[in-house]
Amino acid sequence: MPRDIPLTRLRTLGIMAHIDAGKTTCAERILYFCGKIRKTGEVHDGTAALDHLPEEQKHGITITAAATTVAWSPKQGVYEGLEHRLQLVDTPGHIDFTIEVERSLRVLDGAIFVLDAASGVECQSETVYRQAERHHVPVICFVNKIDKPGADLSLCVDDLRERLGARPVVLHVPVDGGRVLLDVVREVSLTFDDDRSYVVGPVPEAYREVLAEARRKVVEACADVSDAVLATFCEGRPVAAVDLERALRKGTLESKLLVVVCGSALKNRGIPQLLDAVVSYLPSPADLPPATGQGPRGEESRPADDSHDTPLAALAFKTTSDKSAGFLTFVRIYSGVLRAGQAVRVMPRDVRDRVARMYVLHADTREPIDEAHAGAIVAITGASTVRTGDTLCDMSHPVTLERILAPEPVALVSIEPKTSADRERLSSAIGKMLVEDPSLRVSTSEDTGQLVLGGMGALHLEIVVARLLSHHGVAVTMGKPQVAYRETLAKAARAEYRHIRQSGGTGQYACVTLSVAPSERGSGITFVDATVGGAVPKELVAAVEKGVRGAASRGVFAGYPVVDAEVRLVDGATHVKDSSPAAFEIAASLAFKRAALEAGHVLLEPLAHAEIVVPEAMVGSVVGDLQSRRGTVRSIAPRGASVVVTAEMPLSSTFDWVSRLRGITGGRGTAVVKADGYGELPETEARVLLTPA
Repeated sequence: MPRDIPLTRLRTLGIMAHIDAGKTTCAERILYFCGKIRKTGEVHDGTAALDHLPEEQKHGITITAAATTVAWSPKQGVYEGLEHRLQLVDTPGHIDFTIEVERSLRVLDGAIFVLDAASGVECQSETVYRQAERHHVPVICFVNKIDKPGADLSLCVDDLRERLGARPVVLHVPVDGGRVLLDVVREVSLTFDDDRSYVVGPVPEAYREVLAEARRKVVEACADVSDAVLATFCEGRPVAAVDLERALRKGTLESKLLVVVCGSALKNRGIPQLLDAVVSYLPSPADLPPATGQGPRGEESRPADDSHDTPLAALAFKTTSDKSAGFLTFVRIYSGVLRAGQAVRVMPRDVRDRVARMYVLHADTREPIDEAHAGAIVAITGASTVRTGDTLCDMSHPVTLERILAPEPVALVSIEPKTSADRERLSSAIGKMLVEDPSLRVSTSEDTGQLVLGGMGALHLEIVVARLLSHHGVAVTMGKPQVAYRETLAKAARAEYRHIRQSGGTGQYACVTLSVAPSERGSGITFVDATVGGAVPKELVAAVEKGVRGAASRGVFAGYPVVDAEVRLVDGATHVKDSSPAAFEIAASLAFKRAALEAGHVLLEPLAHAEIVVPEAMVGSVVGDLQSRRGTVRSIAPRGASVVVTAEMPLSSTFDWVSRLRGITGGRGTAVVKADGYGELPETEARVLLTPA
């Protein structure tokens, strides 16, 4: 894929949304209008082009981030008639697959944020928006299903402002049931028919006042980010559309304004205007600051030059197993050129590997290419050592880009192979899935010897088990989902442990004194070297930290990992001959255990945040059921003809709850549940948990 367009005409973007907001349907219409597909597929009948996995087609949701490349020439505006290349990534909307959103956002330059016009900002909407904020990814908003009964653009705008803290700027006003959109910037009407065409015309007299008010708000927002618009506005002169577009682009790139367009993806309404907004307001790689990495000695490195001879720097952000090619690794190139057959240096593990073949992608199909330049997203084969988060670079110019970190699992399930043949294939299959999914964990139960899968929720684990069968031919029996409990400390304590072992020849000697104390929830284990005067040499401090973290991960009181504790190395002693890293690791492990036992323990359970939408008449029944599950109602608020109940509850009580909610509400209630940190397990529940069965 040679550099056949300027970097300024490249857009690398994702589509993010709450589940069922119409995200994948929106992606399908983008493919259709850009000429990538001749006929649109639908999520509900399993024919969406980007939902190509059997599990996605079965559940009607996106599970993995799918990628494709399309071309679009804007029909109006600053970039009218200039062909742009869009690298599009459709990401999951379900909270259990948030790692797919996280690692995609790491390599995106911009994003389309899709809302359901009748629902506004929902639970997972807020989660993915915050993820985009954290990665400094500029966003535009597409309010979908504007023709749906109960659609309310003002509700969506209020939610964007109040729940997300954004400054929404509405560029389309829907009228006539969403069949007509008033273009606020260009002051025209867009009338859509039932296929892909629309007619541009003057704004009807009945709507001119509505348009004028909407345009006044756009001008005021643009005046806050553009001196040119401010000057024109203050002089009382009309602001030209081109000046508004430049200001909106500036405000979007600086994350000061949130452009809002609307339409109905299912009915092909508003999609060309959305594509124009992508080109007009979202950044190219040239608009963004250089990617930041570290050189081999920890110095900051910024690989950014787009010239042909710049050293390669590329980030591997996703790996999938492929029946014909082994592993297929998705790569975003930040500088230089990547070629098929090229030898690369894989950082931070600093190993040599070689790219065999390279492809551009469209969901599950691929087109071979010989080379790709900065800004491109490609898939490679042959580089067997590369994992998610690794950097591929030139052999003589090592650099490590910011890595992708996977969250810790909150749900567990045991699995048992159904046959001896399944048992033989299971280890290999699990190994491949661990490479594909960084949020998946595997361990062996000490009590039963069974394999235990850890993941982000019950649906995540259900999909993993389904893929074991569909992709790897391994059938397993799945136990009931469980949650991942944790331990923490009740108070501060201090302990010393002296490790001495002599069995002839060189012995082992280490003395370690640790202080421990509870810390802020969610902080994990914090290790501090507080020694003075070189009581423990620097080369042995790392062994102390390793021993502490190892002991914490194994648990002290009930076998659950210890978290949210500050551990300080306050003193120690060495022997001139017998002290070694191994000795200090052992001493630190046992000193931590002794101090933790002195501090006492608190058991923690994972919590869930639930957002429930129900008819008003059923609120009492739903609240009663929540309370019976140790849930706490945080708010009850009207939303259209329904009521939204937000609550906090133990994750352990949610695994069968959504189906229970359907029963309580006669199928009229919906809920979204997401893991939301840890809280203290009540003493009565802790006693039940720790009592042997």
